[in-house]
Amino acid sequence: MKELRRNMRLVGALLVVMFVGLAAWFAMTVFTQGSIWASDVRNNRLRASNSLRGDITDRDGNLLATTAEDGSRQYTQNAAARRALSQTVGDTAGMSGTGIETFFSATLLDISASLTDRLSELFASKQHVGSSIQITVDGPLQAYIADKFPEGYRGAVCVTNYRTGEILAMVSMPSYDPYDLTGHPNANVEDTAYLNRCLQGLYTPGSVFKIVTLASALSNDAAVTGQSFSCAGEWAYEGGRVVCAGNTAHGTLNLKTAFMRSCNVTFGKLAYQLGLERLRATAETFGFNENFKFGDFVIYNSAFPTQVSGMNGLVWAGIGQGEVLVTPLHMAMISGAVANGGTMMKPLLIDRVVNTQGAATATGKSEVYRQVLDPQIADIIADFMYQTVESGTAARAAIRGYRVTPGSPASYRTTPTPTPSPWSSRAAARARACPASWPPGR
Repeated sequence: MKELRRNMRLVGALLVVMFVGLAAWFAMTVFTQGSIWASDVRNNRLRASNSLRGDITDRDGNLLATTAEDGSRQYTQNAAARRALSQTVGDTAGMSGTGIETFFSATLLDISASLTDRLSELFASKQHVGSSIQITVDGPLQAYIADKFPEGYRGAVCVTNYRTGEILAMVSMPSYDPYDLTGHPNANVEDTAYLNRCLQGLYTPGSVFKIVTLASALSNDAAVTGQSFSCAGEWAYEGGRVVCAGNTAHGTLNLKTAFMRSCNVTFGKLAYQLGLERLRATAETFGFNENFKFGDFVIYNSAFPTQVSGMNGLVWAGIGQGEVLVTPLHMAMISGAVANGGTMMKPLLIDRVVNTQGAATATGKSEVYRQVLDPQIADIIADFMYQTVESGTAARAAIRGYRVTPGSPASYRTTPTPTPSPWSSRAAARARACPASWPPGR
C-alpha cells in the first residue's frame, strides 16, 4: 500500500510539473509570437471585424494606403510607386505575409479597442476605424530605386540609417500591384512577387562576406595587418582549389590590398588560418545562425556552417560561398555596424502608431542590437571598404558627385564634391520617381 501511495505521489508530481511546463511554454509562445498570430489572415477575429482599416503613411506623411468611404482599400495613385512598395505595404488578401497590411492588420483594425470605445461608437452610429501606422520608409526613394532596378532581374535593395536602424527603403523584385488582387482576380501575378527578398531571400553572399572574415582575422590576430600573402590566381589545397575572378594573379599583397582587390586566394587562406571555430564565432557575433526576433517584421535566419567536411568547406566559407547564406537586410545590418563603430542596431520599420483621436499609442525607438566589433577594428574595416570603392573592385559603387569621408564613426557622411551630379538632389529624385500625386485612388 505504501508503495502504491508513493507511486501515486510521483505520478501526481509529474503531472503538476508537466502542466506548469506547458503553461510556461504557452505564456512564452504568446509573448514572442502573439502579435504574429493576431495578424494572421486566418485569424477569425480579423475576418469577422467590421472595422475600417487605418491609414499607412511613409516617413514624410505621404499616404500609402487608406480606406475610402465605401469601405474599399485604396493605395497611392502612382502605379510605379504602388508596385515598388507592394511587399512593404502589403495587401488585404494577405498575399504578402511581411507587409504592413498583414503583419499589423490587428493594429490597423484595432481589434483590441476597449468595450467602452466600441459602445460609444455604436450609440453614435459610427463605424470603428483602426489605428494608422507611419513607417520609416521613404516612399519616393523606394520608388526611385525600383525605377532604376535593372529590368527583368530579380533581387533586393535595402537602405538603412546605420545610426538609428531605420529602414529607409526595402525594394524587392519582382513586385506586384495590390489592385491586381482586389480588382482583377484573374491577374497574372508572378508567384515570387509576394516574397519580400530583403527579409525572406537567403542568398550566398560572396565577396561581401569578406567583411566578416576580415573582422575575424583582425579580432583574433593583431599581427595580420603586417602579414604578406601570395596569389598566383589560384590556390590548390588538399580536397580542392580556390581561384580568383578571371584567374587574376594578384602577386604579393598585404591584407588591405587583398580586400581592395577581393582576392579569393588570400581570404581562403585567412579562413584556413582562423579555423572553423573562430570564423564561426565571429559570424555568429554578427548574427548568423541566430533566430532574429524583431517586433516590426519577421526576418529569415542567416546561416553559417556549424561543421564542414574537410578543408574545402572552410576555405569557401571564408569567401562567402558554400553553405553560407544571408538575407539582404542582415547584410545591410553588418555593413551598418562597421560604419557605426562596431555597434549593430536593431532594424526599425514602424515610426509610430496613431489612434483615431490623433494620439500616438506607440512610437518606434532606436535600439542597439549588440556591439559586434571593437571600434578600432571597425575603423580599420571602414577604411578598407572606403579604399575598395575609391580604387578597388567596388569602384562601380561610387556615387557620381559624392564621396564617402573616412574617419571616426562620428564623421562618416556623404560629402558633395564641387560639381554635384544632376540627380544628387533628393527633391529631384522624388520628382522623377513619383511624377503623379500621392493621394490614393486609381
